Amino acid sequence: MTDTPPIQIDDSTFDQLISVLTKFVESRSISLEGSHTNEMKNCRDLVADQFKKLGASVQLLEIDGAPDAVYAELPHSNPNAPIILLYSHYDVQPVGDLSNWTSEPFETTVRDNRIFGRGASDDKSGIITHIGALQSILASDSILPCHVKIIIEGEEELGSPHASEFLEKYKELLRADAVIIADSVHWGVDEPAITTSLRGLVDCEIVVKTLELGVHSGEYGGIVPDALMTLSRIITSLHNEDGTVAVEGLVSKQTNEIEIKSSEILEKAGAFPSLQTIGTGDVISRLWTQPAISVLAINAPSIDEAINLIVPEARAKISMRIAPGQDPIAALDALEAHLTISPPWGASIKVIRGAAASPFESQQAGKLMQAYEKGVLHAWGKMPRKIGLGGTIPLVAEIKNNYPDCEILITGVGDPISRIHGPDESQDLTELKRNIIAEAYVLMAINSGTD
Repeated sequence: MTDTPPIQIDDSTFDQLISVLTKFVESRSISLEGSHTNEMKNCRDLVADQFKKLGASVQLLEIDGAPDAVYAELPHSNPNAPIILLYSHYDVQPVGDLSNWTSEPFETTVRDNRIFGRGASDDKSGIITHIGALQSILASDSILPCHVKIIIEGEEELGSPHASEFLEKYKELLRADAVIIADSVHWGVDEPAITTSLRGLVDCEIVVKTLELGVHSGEYGGIVPDALMTLSRIITSLHNEDGTVAVEGLVSKQTNEIEIKSSEILEKAGAFPSLQTIGTGDVISRLWTQPAISVLAINAPSIDEAINLIVPEARAKISMRIAPGQDPIAALDALEAHLTISPPWGASIKVIRGAAASPFESQQAGKLMQAYEKGVLHAWGKMPRKIGLGGTIPLVAEIKNNYPDCEILITGVGDPISRIHGPDESQDLTELKRNIIAEAYVLMAINSGTD
């Protein structure tokens, strides 16, 4: 790496980037609503146009059944220059109950130095980080000392189910010496961090049937169990009394690296004052290196539809985060075995297997991480923490499997109060600017070995 000159972003340039972020957020790119909706295509095209404006060559990467990924490239004149791949995603989560939002989720507003809107942090600020870093270098008439590739996918919020197919089909195109993933969070506002581990994710649907058709609860109640109460018993069995995961055979570790009180986590989550935490061990381990199970949804008659009928069928979506070092298929096998091994009252149980994304753990600090630490020191005036993340970025493990010698750097954009996936999602503007500066520093610090 070479000595890197100071990098700054003036207010006018940053305001323009926020205008672009606003356009991104206004595009309702909810991948759950369909991979090729007009809104998804519109956001995809907006992203592609921004990289074209930087002078990059741009193409769409297509896989059957998947949203198009935007691929852009800024080649270096020296074929031996290091290749850096920049990653983020343009799809977002559904907004949920609109009454929980202070402002419209797809109309950005700025309050208290934060920009609000679905995707304002996760992960459209990640895209802006890449655009802003490249723009700041190119606008200063500097020459990128590396060959830059960019991949912006459109199905991360679905668990990137086509990640392996993408890498199989476009393996040579996406090959790189190092990857910067702009899709994580910092420890807090003004507390920068590098993410060195991720939990993996598996999920499934469980379908419980006790009858072919519903029958009168007065005639058969007390003899015939209903599907909803049966499902409830199975769901309850997923956790022990202390809230630890009851599924056997899963990897679980203790970290003891960072001390934090459970009350702090509850406060950040917006919990009710009487709520208690679940699980055992230190808080950080429960968040980063232990499995966790959540029931995401239940399909059964709603209260508005309730009649005196024994419910014949109910189903639920079960999601399980898995610790670093856990094989996802083995974890899914264990979850399915737990759900089906002893059906209450002999009910019919069917498990429909879903996503299976591997966890990730960084093995050592390479040149890219060292450069980013210096970039953070330049942008924040302090060194970053090294943290884990309880969430999952499915493409990370796929990249590691396909390019074992590739260094992977996972950087933050949001912070714990960004309310990612929740109502009033937001992004701190100062943190976003600093993140852009830090990434620009990294790209400028990469030594191409040429004059």
